[in-house]
Amino acid sequence: MNNAGYPSKNSQYNVNPKMCSTSNLNQWKKKFLTRTILIGHKYTLINTAIGGRAQCFSGDSLIKLSNGEYKEIGNLQSSDEIITIDQSKIISTEMIVMLDKQISKQALFYTLRTDSGNEISLTEYHLIPTINSNGNENYLFAKQIKIGDYLFVLLNGKLKYSPVINITIEMKKGYYAPLTMKGTLLINNVLASCFANVNNHHLAQYYMTPLRYYYKFARFMSLYDLFNINKTEGLHWTVNIMLYFARYFKFDALCL
Repeated sequence: MNNAGYPSKNSQYNVNPKMCSTSNLNQWKKKFLTRTILIGHKYTLINTAIGGRAQCFSGDSLIKLSNGEYKEIGNLQSSDEIITIDQSKIISTEMIVMLDKQISKQALFYTLRTDSGNEISLTEYHLIPTINSNGNENYLFAKQIKIGDYLFVLLNGKLKYSPVINITIEMKKGYYAPLTMKGTLLINNVLASCFANVNNHHLAQYYMTPLRYYYKFARFMSLYDLFNINKTEGLHWTVNIMLYFARYFKFDALCL
């Protein structure tokens, strides 16, 4: 423990040898590439998985609904009311769309375990909020999280801050990328952003404003099929919306 009462951050990562051997890890890393996108006279590098997929949460994740029940992430539907945390308050938010759904494909995950016993598995460039020693919220990539970093967790119906006590890097089968109205959700009762492969959570949420309005309009017109893609696998067309708007508004501040 340090003087501020926070755990030290000197512990090592754990790599699951069964699911993430050195050869498998190297093969996965080779699948990553750097795409160069020309915008005006400037090139911006974006680290992304092959196919541009914004990988997200593992298929074994559970989502808490506003009625208190839990639902597997792969079974989420548009308009589902789920629990999240906003400005330290427990609130309800709507599920808009599953941006990506891959049942059989594998991805590399960082599994973070907190002192409260909660676990969350995210891909390395997925954003997750932390709380620092000054009480300020800060969004970091999963790969940047260290032992001792504090995460937001829901424990016995109350918001708590719990330190990370273990980090495991492993390959898992299946990944899902849900998007909510608030841009956040609770995964196994751990608060996480809906966004990956972007530098700034708040800017990403801002750039998705047109989609949120479109969703409200679609609901008003009962056009649910535009968003409910749980019947099929694959990447949703709305994933490219952020890049489209980023071409005109602070692209470098948004993308990797």
